[in-house]
Amino acid sequence: MLPGITDESEAQIAAFLRPEITAVTVDALEGLDFEMLPARDPRTRALGIEVVDGEEAMILITNPDRPVGHVRIQCSGKNNVIAFDNAVWTGQCVATMRLLGSDSVVVMNDIGAEYVRIDDMLMRSNRQVVFWGAGASAVGISIEMDGDGRSCVIGDDALISNGVWIRNYDMHAMHDLATGAQINRRPCDTVLERHVWLGQDALLLNCETVGMGSIVGARAMVKGFVPRRVVTAGTPARVLRENTSWGRSGQGMTAGERVSIGMPATV
Repeated sequence: MLPGITDESEAQIAAFLRPEITAVTVDALEGLDFEMLPARDPRTRALGIEVVDGEEAMILITNPDRPVGHVRIQCSGKNNVIAFDNAVWTGQCVATMRLLGSDSVVVMNDIGAEYVRIDDMLMRSNRQVVFWGAGASAVGISIEMDGDGRSCVIGDDALISNGVWIRNYDMHAMHDLATGAQINRRPCDTVLERHVWLGQDALLLNCETVGMGSIVGARAMVKGFVPRRVVTAGTPARVLRENTSWGRSGQGMTAGERVSIGMPATV
């Protein structure tokens, strides 16, 4: 699928290449002509990618002559792969990525003319995957992941506002003092299906799925599951309105946006 990744990582990525998440397919990824650049290759820095730690990290790029933006990468482990499909990018990716484990993969798909700022992506464990869908944008997001083999998937055409956090665990364990049992959830996979809007300062904490077309309100704290095509808000978040979605244009949803979330092209 991608040069240099393990069979386990291929299986992790393939499991999320579903129509409700992304139009990217296994065949599409395999058909991309990636060029492999070593971390310390001068061409890597010329693209706007600075690898500050981790000489074994491998950078994959589809257009070695098109700047990515300003990306700072720290890889403490081994055999980590960061792939950028920048064939038609406009150089508007600003990100800090820290991969502390080994055998992890970051896949940044075609974002076109959109802007992506990832204030901090912290992948603490081994064999983790971050998948960024086609056309997804972010004014400012931080992603923090724990747990071997866990994934964070941002679906196509996601719209992510400023100050958003995705954290797949509670940071520390909480225990029942009488029994000693752990009472909070262990790290999970987090999946945003396609065309999701996360409002300013939203916190997704141990959130497994945000359904396609849904809107998460500003400063909401979301756990568990958000259904498709709803508005959810509050702390903790609850569904405020069903059968609702959004459009990037202030003039309303396009036919393509409606179809992408399983609705007829016209009302």
